[in-house]
Amino acid sequence: MNYSISKLTKILPVLLFACVLFSCQDDDDNGNVIEGNNSIINYLQKNNEYSIIAQTVVKAGYEGTLDGNSGTYTFFAPDNEAMNIYFSDLGISGLEALSGEEAQRLVDYHLLQTPNDAENFTTGYLKTNAKKVLNDSVSYNLDLFVDSEEELLFNAQTRIIFPNIDVDNGVLHGIDKVLNPPKVTNLMQIDSRLLSFYEELEAENLLSEIQTEDNKTIFVPIDIDLDPFLANQNFTTSEKVNFLKNHLMEGFFTTDILQTGYFKNRAVANNSNHIDTYFNLTLGLLLNGTSNIIEQDIVGTNGVIHVLDKVLEVPDLYTFINADADLFTFQTALTRDDQLPENYINRLMSNDGTESPFTIFAPIDTAFESALLELFPNQNATLEDIDTANLTSVLNNHIVTNNAYTLENLPLSVNTLESQIQVIKTDSTFTLADVQQRQSNSVRVDVQAKNGLLHKIDTLLLH
Repeated sequence: MNYSISKLTKILPVLLFACVLFSCQDDDDNGNVIEGNNSIINYLQKNNEYSIIAQTVVKAGYEGTLDGNSGTYTFFAPDNEAMNIYFSDLGISGLEALSGEEAQRLVDYHLLQTPNDAENFTTGYLKTNAKKVLNDSVSYNLDLFVDSEEELLFNAQTRIIFPNIDVDNGVLHGIDKVLNPPKVTNLMQIDSRLLSFYEELEAENLLSEIQTEDNKTIFVPIDIDLDPFLANQNFTTSEKVNFLKNHLMEGFFTTDILQTGYFKNRAVANNSNHIDTYFNLTLGLLLNGTSNIIEQDIVGTNGVIHVLDKVLEVPDLYTFINADADLFTFQTALTRDDQLPENYINRLMSNDGTESPFTIFAPIDTAFESALLELFPNQNATLEDIDTANLTSVLNNHIVTNNAYTLENLPLSVNTLESQIQVIKTDSTFTLADVQQRQSNSVRVDVQAKNGLLHKIDTLLLH
């Protein structure tokens, strides 16, 4: 009995050590044994089929970032075969040909900041850790497109082949192809809603304008609006090109950069000046009073896409008068019932050369408020207090026909439909004087429509 107890006493520490040793081991969902740390980088380095992406992580300087016992990352890990195909497609020998910066961008594009199991991916865009850098202090995350409609695809070509590998700092998915950071043209090709617009650009040989590395902003109408719209048009080639260019802007404009007001796009008027788009951010994200941004800030390597619910027709002057939040009273006056015989709306939409091109000196709302106080000092007057004939004369005094005057080519005097107006110019502004020598200053100049120019002014021109 004493012998058995003595023997048991010797064996017990060994059994306890063995229990502790094996209790520190665990299995992940795929039956892989996890010993100690099992971070993303640990997993990649322990599994030979991911050795190249593991080396890429190290070259990117992310070995520490993707290590640790906790975290919320999602990492897409291409296997060695996928990496070698990627290098071959680039025409390089291997990882040694990538710079540290290129390796970092590649790893970043395979990294999400939140954990996502395979079954939770839905069709749409995800922000990756990769950046579109504008300057030293401003950058935006590049987008990755997910399509889960029929099978789960990333950027229309990459599949998860080993899903939901548990790691200490998030979740890892083994994938069959490297995810390549896309240009804006690539994003349009892989999103079925945007493909029609891409194909129209391709048909008119416009892709070269947006495939360069220069930043572009593209407002893409969804196919269910674009396709029927084009089917009902009878565009000439030049008209169609201009229509498509009306959706393109030079530069990088995310919605946090855009402001209420006018921005030049790539379409041109007959005077070769670029046409404007009016943005109203007080009513959501509304363009030219007709098209809403329904998905914003889709970022590619050379620009940004905003998805529209309706096409952007090339604007005429009435488009801007109707859309501009500062011109509500002017628009109301032009469309007042007693002004309908003047047919202002159709005239300011026309581009047939009868009266076009126009120059419109458009009084802002406060200009009408001040004029009403001036004209009716002893009463609380409204627009309705101006009689028909006088209102027609006032409106005609802000319309010039058969000339589109930019600030640069404004003469010293211009003839409106009502009277002659005197002009004083500086490099960036002008002042008008009506027949009563009342002065009106420009508050926004050179708004270009397809049928003329609009300048916003702060004082009503009387006759």
